Amino acid sequence: MKGRLLLNENLARYTSWRVGGAADQLYIPFDRDDLCEFVKSLPVSEPVLWLGLGSNLLIRDGGIRGTVINTKGRLKGMRLVEEMIVYAEAGVPCAHVARFCSEQGLVGAEFLAGIPGTMGGALKMNAGAFGGETWGVVSQVETIDALGELSVRYPSDYEISYRSVKTERVEWFLSCHLRLQKGDIVASQQKIKGLLEKRAQTQPTNQPSCGSVFKNPEGDFAARLIEKSGLKGYSIGGASVSEKHANFIVNTGNSTAADIEQLIAYVQKKVKEQQGVELHTEVCMVGEVDVVRHRVSFRNPEKFGRVAVLMGGSAAERAVSLRSGEAVYQALLRKGIDAIAIDVKGSPIQALSGVHVDRVFNVIHGRGGEDGVIQGVLEVLGIPYTGSRVLASALTMDKLKTKLCWKGYGLVTPKWFLLKDENDLDACIEALGFPVIVKPAQEGSSIGMSKANSREELQKALKVALDYRCDVYAESWVTGKEYTVAILNDTALPVIRLETPNSFYDYEAKYNATTTQYHCPAGLSEEQEQFIRNVALTASKVVGAKGWARVDIFIDATGQYQLIEINTVPGMTDHSLVPMAAKQAGIDFEELVWRVLETSLG
Repeated sequence: MKGRLLLNENLARYTSWRVGGAADQLYIPFDRDDLCEFVKSLPVSEPVLWLGLGSNLLIRDGGIRGTVINTKGRLKGMRLVEEMIVYAEAGVPCAHVARFCSEQGLVGAEFLAGIPGTMGGALKMNAGAFGGETWGVVSQVETIDALGELSVRYPSDYEISYRSVKTERVEWFLSCHLRLQKGDIVASQQKIKGLLEKRAQTQPTNQPSCGSVFKNPEGDFAARLIEKSGLKGYSIGGASVSEKHANFIVNTGNSTAADIEQLIAYVQKKVKEQQGVELHTEVCMVGEVDVVRHRVSFRNPEKFGRVAVLMGGSAAERAVSLRSGEAVYQALLRKGIDAIAIDVKGSPIQALSGVHVDRVFNVIHGRGGEDGVIQGVLEVLGIPYTGSRVLASALTMDKLKTKLCWKGYGLVTPKWFLLKDENDLDACIEALGFPVIVKPAQEGSSIGMSKANSREELQKALKVALDYRCDVYAESWVTGKEYTVAILNDTALPVIRLETPNSFYDYEAKYNATTTQYHCPAGLSEEQEQFIRNVALTASKVVGAKGWARVDIFIDATGQYQLIEINTVPGMTDHSLVPMAAKQAGIDFEELVWRVLETSLG
């Protein structure tokens, strides 16, 4: 044999997911004739797996018992055999076939540019992209069987359907003939360029994946169902549902095949529970399960190492933070995670001094914990942490700067007026009128906020807010319904509508009152619900929030939305809104805490 025979060869580098165990033997043929001779030399009973670019394939961690034949870069013949017939061998990448056909002035194969595999794999599964399917342009194929015998087959010899090609014969594809139509070369090349640009814009082409994982249910899209189930960004180990396209599962860098397979099963389970639709895999899963790795990888709490729950702080929201922190700490312990609770009363550097931790779950609300300070400390110390990074934390802690960003992006937020001292009162009244609400720009939990209906009340409200030693502003009072939207891994959770007999949703209404009402579902139509979620998600992305957050929105008397503020370390108490929204989405408190902690793995 002229080719290369490799024993016990690890297959991870041969697959687009970059995972998989070893094959008993891997053969890389020298050319087509060498391949045929090698197949003839194998025992008829030998299990054989053909491998091209390794897309649409999950090889389990236990590897392959038998022989793997890798045709990448080997079966690469391609030529025009008749006026409108193109011959392509199984090892040619589909994108190369699309470009070659276009160069010959033939149209109909442009969709192949969107298939990240070889023609052999495309023939095996009737791969498709952008509305086209492989067997829609195939006129005949050449196959080889276990005895090394060659045959010519036609589409009528197979049972062909969506992502499926069935036959009772044990054969493998060597080549195909594609029947196309004459067309405009420039238009065809422009179409291919457009399809490739669309693929780059809508798919995570910069991360290891297999392409689409699930078949689209009839009349629907798997990606839509997965996203609607709140699974974008959901991770198990190093495998994650892509935040760019929900029907892609990406290897974030340290995934095992077991991680991916467990995530596939989890997505199927959740979509079935929440959407009533059973998703079927498009990806082919082969090989042996590595029992030890499979068991360890599934929801393994040890992957987090030791987790410090930072709570308390010295800001006005200290009491709330302690309650949030204790709830998070207890949830982590219940999940089997090695967690330690740390009350940060002064410097976070001192609080962490002498304590070995692998990552931090930050639940310090307000200044010192939500404003980029502790994030900066952890960056310097090299300790991974939950939530938004330094810049986004610093920006969103300042309500005024956040409103400026939103306004600059074209989002709607109530008019405001900066109040430096009592000399600004008359100008504020002229600009905004009454009523207004006065706010310290860098406090949360409605601390220091007051409603003002007169100049006297405005003066008192200013004095209260100035005590918090930060910028103070007055904001036009919004009359309407108040909503809040939790964001988890770039997915907006169900909307909550708030009702309180108090003049507004103040500290008392948030944490102590029993008269505050929370409506989830919020009583909105499906279109209204989706609209508010989209506004909140956009508002979150504009300021660079990551991991989790909560966006507060009013719908005023005219039906116009008004963005109020965003919190990047939301409360996690028994009165808190993020756990409430998560519960409505089918995510219990412990699962919510787990998912937030997973944001530290990135």
